[in-house]
Amino acid sequence: MSSGRQRRRVVPDYMAAARVSVPEHITVERTTLVYVAPDVVADGLDPPASHLLTLLADGPLSVYECAAHLGLPYCVVRLLVAGLAAGGTLLTRDPPPADLPDLEILELVISGLRAL
Repeated sequence: MSSGRQRRRVVPDYMAAARVSVPEHITVERTTLVYVAPDVVADGLDPPASHLLTLLADGPLSVYECAAHLGLPYCVVRLLVAGLAAGGTLLTRDPPPADLPDLEILELVISGLRAL
């Protein structure tokens, strides 16, 4: 019978990125979109990397979403993605910049709130 508790990991989380060579300058951030490079062969990858490729088979996800789906800390997935992107297995793209509201409108809202 199961006690309802989650099983403890046998291997610590930081070991998920142990076999990946990480570049010196990491450009992967929380909102970086990650997707699988075309014609990538997943042979010879360790389990966390192959799980990540399976997860991304349906389409791109942000690094935070990948961490949540894999059940690993963000910092570990960030290193994993950076290493796989440096090796050409994954491609990354920064999300489009958000449209910021006009400064005049914000000043009008602030002055209206102060008038209340």
